[in-house]
Amino acid sequence: MNLLKKSAFGIMAAAVAVTGVSATSDAQYFKGKRVNIIINYGAGGNTDIQGRMVMRHMKKYIKGDPRLIFRHVSGAGGVVGANFLGEAGKKNGTMMGVFTIPIMAQVMKTPELRVDLSAFNYVGAIGQQTIGHIRKDAIPGKTIKTYKDMLKNESHPIRTGGHGPTSSKDLRTRLLFQAMKIPLKHVTGYKSGGQIRAAILKNELDMTADSLAGYYGRVVSQLIKPGISVPIWHIGTPGPNNTILHSPTVPKGIPSFQEVYEEKFGKGARPDRLVWNAIRTIGASREMLRILVFRKGTDPKAVAEMRAAWDKTMVDKTFLADYAKVNGSAFTGKSGAAAQAYVKTIVNVPKDLEKFLLDYADAARG
Repeated sequence: MNLLKKSAFGIMAAAVAVTGVSATSDAQYFKGKRVNIIINYGAGGNTDIQGRMVMRHMKKYIKGDPRLIFRHVSGAGGVVGANFLGEAGKKNGTMMGVFTIPIMAQVMKTPELRVDLSAFNYVGAIGQQTIGHIRKDAIPGKTIKTYKDMLKNESHPIRTGGHGPTSSKDLRTRLLFQAMKIPLKHVTGYKSGGQIRAAILKNELDMTADSLAGYYGRVVSQLIKPGISVPIWHIGTPGPNNTILHSPTVPKGIPSFQEVYEEKFGKGARPDRLVWNAIRTIGASREMLRILVFRKGTDPKAVAEMRAAWDKTMVDKTFLADYAKVNGSAFTGKSGAAAQAYVKTIVNVPKDLEKFLLDYADAARG
């Protein structure tokens, strides 16, 4: 089924599905072992913040009480870490990825990604929106107080940052600004959201978007409360009839991209078909932004034990309260089996959209 034809209600229903695994868990499997947790972005970034928080809660449900060792393997918008796990990761359960999924790299079949993300053994996934925010002084001679103050800017380039031409952050930013006909100067190659935020604080960049974990965990205290930046939009969730809905996990005061677009161009207005569908595809990928995975061929007992631990974590009251505190919204997630099935629906996009995205990324490489 083409993912873009699913309603938001269908997506949310899939997110809470919990399915059994093919092997029974082994209470002693991880006893006395060290499990390397591979984070595919740099220290202090959004992936790191959320990954450590999740594993802190999940650890109490992993039977055998293994020692967890965190390692950062970053670069190319998360692709380097995915390649590392898929090619060099051990199959005995002692190496697991906690990633921001570099899904667009696979959608576009880019050569940098040498592994099949849908072939990983999925332990679970977390859905999370991203919130765009901009410096109030991004436009000379004007103070940006809300997104409406930015809409009339058609001459001064907004300085934005990203991780790599095929990363969702880069594609999303460039596509949104193109659709809105707002000029931008995009700088890529940052290894984490933390590095991009630091550049904004130094006034080297104006705007970026962070996951809810990064936004409420870092952006609010570093940029919003001090009066440096303001939130402007979130990408939203693909809905029926070619729409992008306001995500229920984001406050009403932060509009979806469709709301912002229609504010400028009129109710029901849409940009170029392929641009709009690309934005909707990226929005769909937010339904499993973070993934917990083993490489293909990992011992089924290890996968089963970690899946069992994740299923318990998803309903743990302490975890859910901590998650809401850190991320500013209620938890939405998927079991390992549900994530395994969902990722296959994301990567299957129409050929014309695949070509459009690949050409779009190639243009960014220069």
